[in-house]
Amino acid sequence: MNDIQKTNLLLRIHGLSNKEIETILKAEFDLISAQENTPEFTINGFLEEFETGIKNLNANQFKNILNDINTHGFEELRIKERLDFYEVASEFQNKIIDFFKGYKASLEPIKVEHLDITFKGVQVATRDNFNDIINNGYTGDWVVSPQNIRHRRIQIASMNETGSYPRGYFINADIVKIEPVYWGDQLRQRIFISNPIIVNSGNTNIRFNMNPVSYIY
Repeated sequence: MNDIQKTNLLLRIHGLSNKEIETILKAEFDLISAQENTPEFTINGFLEEFETGIKNLNANQFKNILNDINTHGFEELRIKERLDFYEVASEFQNKIIDFFKGYKASLEPIKVEHLDITFKGVQVATRDNFNDIINNGYTGDWVVSPQNIRHRRIQIASMNETGSYPRGYFINADIVKIEPVYWGDQLRQRIFISNPIIVNSGNTNIRFNMNPVSYIY
């Protein structure tokens, strides 16, 4: 889990009930465990990070600082002054400031093909439901050239604004087979997958291309 991923998750759980937090963290850490043999954070460790950081801001205080960063950018001194004004204990302030630094970084635009710099294969961008893709075992139907897919891997990037897997989430999977499907006179390809892993990049400002298909070598 990198700093942007951690920031994104902390942002999601602020202001929620303990039960809601528990549900979200279990789901996210299940995803992380599928990606990492030894996750950097445990759920308990993450909760400690939360409780000694942004949990010490109420909903209005938290929203005010977020709005200030969105308007004026990240200024550490400015945030420190607000925390002092809100009478936040000094032992919590460094973690809170680190969170807002990460929040600012998560707003930086990133090209969709740079979501995972280690990925090689074909990337597609879709509004389809990730659960449906995994349950069906395929994604499509796409205008792709199978001969251009040099690595038998696919990355499926979410273009959704809301839902369980909004933009910033993607699936990495192996390609099992590719089957031609005709839409009228147009030839498309249905890509069957295995070993899907859902990843939350933590980035929310994703720049998508006009063409939803990219070959990444």
